[in-house]
Amino acid sequence: MDHRARNIIISLLLAAALLVPVWLWMRPSAGQGPAGSMMPDRTPTRGEASVAVDKSLMPVMELQSGTFTDHYPDAKVSLSPEPSGRTVLRLIDRAAGGAVIDGGLTREEDSVITAMKRPLKREPIAKNALVFIVNSSNPLSSISIIRLKQLFSGELSDWMMLGGRQGSIVACVDGSDFRSQAILSSALFGRAGRIKASSVTGVGELIARVAKDGHAAGIITLPEYARALRTADGARIKAIPVSRTEDGKPVEASPASLYSGEYPLVSIVYYLYDPFDPTATGFGAWLSREGQKFFERGDLAPYRQTVRTIILN
Repeated sequence: MDHRARNIIISLLLAAALLVPVWLWMRPSAGQGPAGSMMPDRTPTRGEASVAVDKSLMPVMELQSGTFTDHYPDAKVSLSPEPSGRTVLRLIDRAAGGAVIDGGLTREEDSVITAMKRPLKREPIAKNALVFIVNSSNPLSSISIIRLKQLFSGELSDWMMLGGRQGSIVACVDGSDFRSQAILSSALFGRAGRIKASSVTGVGELIARVAKDGHAAGIITLPEYARALRTADGARIKAIPVSRTEDGKPVEASPASLYSGEYPLVSIVYYLYDPFDPTATGFGAWLSREGQKFFERGDLAPYRQTVRTIILN
């Protein structure tokens, strides 16, 4: 090969070495459209997030997800109602990018998350209440925390001991909602696992039991009670106001009394999410800010004071 030909080949190789990387950098990737469509598939306000939800919180979360997507049409939140024992598991197993739970993590859930080294974030978003319900024919008009403790420990066994008509007290809980049981036990006894009550298979069965049995009583969440009032059983149950002490003022459960701290049986609703899931993170930002004012529509109280705009003419 002569000197001139060698120089030409070297020049071509150098040109190729410069041009090929530029071509690879500039060409569109597979399936990519024009430059305007080169935005990321998922951002805090774009893409789909899967969120597992404690079943009792589904109505308010359906309201929140619908409002979120109304504001951000490119985003979609798919909600999965779960028994309270499985909600966090779906997040741990990466079947969901977020989870909404009533009350904090159990010791077991926290241990699993720590052992798996999952970098999950937790955001308090709302306040919920446990409501003590009895049959509408029951003359009981109020109850204290001390009396509730005695009732759910088995120490109180007859309604006459609470000023009512003679008859055995039949205390009931939703056996499928271990988180509400843990919240109640912690509020009354300082730790979980101390409740003594008949277990039924779901909140619907619990409400039906109280509606039919004048001796029955139960614990349900405030959103569940609000929904029950819109059913046929609603006229046959009533919520009993609760006082912190024997001589204290009984307080009815409502979003206002939850937010003010007057009602004693309050729990915190948390949103847990994977910080590396952009749309799940964006939904969490919504819940902790703009979404606060919508929790009252779902019979919860906002965790933070909502901002209200007053227009002066």
